[in-house]
Amino acid sequence: MILFDIEQFLDLTNYATDIRKDRRKSKEVNSQEFFTPYSIVKRMCDKVSDEDWSDPKKTFLEPSCGNFQFILCIVWNRIQHGVDWKTALKTCYGLDLMADNIEEGKQRMHIMLSQICPDYSRQVASRIMNKNFVCANFFEWDFENWRSYT
Repeated sequence: MILFDIEQFLDLTNYATDIRKDRRKSKEVNSQEFFTPYSIVKRMCDKVSDEDWSDPKKTFLEPSCGNFQFILCIVWNRIQHGVDWKTALKTCYGLDLMADNIEEGKQRMHIMLSQICPDYSRQVASRIMNKNFVCANFFEWDFENWRSYT
């Protein structure tokens, strides 16, 4: 496995929140976004058992995934526990109200997977992510069929 510093990758110290806030204001959207710092993501992910990380049948849902802070950490942990990258990605789901967050998260996932998985395929990853990570309202989503209620 290639060395990868997940803490540095998920560090939001220099994250451009002012630019994001300005962009939201120009769209007249008040999203009240909060991007979870790595220290909190790690603390929460540390509560997941090794058995759950390594079980290829376990699924994970992030109902307000933002820029994928938790999703990236989940996929990384699953890979570290022996789950192949495709399965780790296929068993992770996320929704966010903001389309640019979903797109940014997908790009961040491509970067991480390309650095840690020798057999990574951007085309395969994109196909999985386009289905599993969507711009939608959590309260208006049909989770059993993974589609909008409308």
